[in-house]
Amino acid sequence: MFLRKWMKISFVLVLFISWILPTTSWASEADESGTFTMKVSTLMPNQGDTIEVVIAGQQLTDVYAFEINLEYDPTRLTFIDAKSDVPGFSVPPSVKNSHIQLAHTKVGKGKGFEGEQSLFKLHFQAIQNGNNELTLSSVKIVDSNLGNFTKQINAKSTLTIHHPYAFDDLDSFDWAVEAIEDLASKGIVNGTGERQFSPDSAVTRADFLVLLMRALGLKGTVGQPFDDIEADAYYAQPVAIARNLGIVQGDEVNQFHPKASITREDMMVLTDRALRVSNHLTLVGDQSDLTIFEDVSLISDYAFASVATLVKIGLVHGYANQVFPQDTTNRAQAAVLIYNLLTYIK
Repeated sequence: MFLRKWMKISFVLVLFISWILPTTSWASEADESGTFTMKVSTLMPNQGDTIEVVIAGQQLTDVYAFEINLEYDPTRLTFIDAKSDVPGFSVPPSVKNSHIQLAHTKVGKGKGFEGEQSLFKLHFQAIQNGNNELTLSSVKIVDSNLGNFTKQINAKSTLTIHHPYAFDDLDSFDWAVEAIEDLASKGIVNGTGERQFSPDSAVTRADFLVLLMRALGLKGTVGQPFDDIEADAYYAQPVAIARNLGIVQGDEVNQFHPKASITREDMMVLTDRALRVSNHLTLVGDQSDLTIFEDVSLISDYAFASVATLVKIGLVHGYANQVFPQDTTNRAQAAVLIYNLLTYIK
């Protein structure tokens, strides 16, 4: 009975901390005592890892109950649980959007604890690549005489979450992360530097063709070389094989323009031809497959069937009701197309 009574009293006290006294401050020596810290188990977790966050107090005086407030990014981290090793009773965590509130009280008569104490251990799971700022915003303390004070902390830790195969420059390319990670793990795409993918950089005609040939594993005999490709260029052989297979044709003066940025419609044309040469595609799209796009008139005649076909089979989706055929292709878009292509042929 005695324990049950104090449990009820302590629960009321925690509620008192959280809701009744948010603007009240008691003048006391405790108002100047105590420091609070936040320790994170790792600042560079991999996607899927569990992260432990320890909130601790130092130089504490008569702490009977306490409330802790934290901020985090729920798109990058998933809150799992929180537990206090302090004897007493904890209120279930309150999690609203990006805010977490924790509260705990001792049970029974007597003074609160003093000195150094671990207050709460929280666990999160890293769910999305990118930077996440975890902030210990405030700690509210109630002593055994019901005196209370709130300390504004604003202690921040920045976590950089990444996949083992991810790059550090994909924060603005969430739609492409899965494709880039998968292709990188298979050696189909490479970075441009140490953990850099340069997703917004334009893709040249030669580089896209090399990527396409590598992804489909296309091999063959070397065809007639183009006049604007040096024999020792890293892309010379793949381009020559692609020409012999009928994937590329060049222009009227026997040039391929390997270093020119490839347009989205040319990317689709080469992909369409490669799929047919490798016997992965027989369907042909038409006008009805492009009705949702408002810029169909911008598609070149030679590319129209290829664009319609890739839309029909789900390799290309466009965005903002447009397919942007004349825009140049960036590395992220090329990776997504190749990823969709490999998914399709499976």
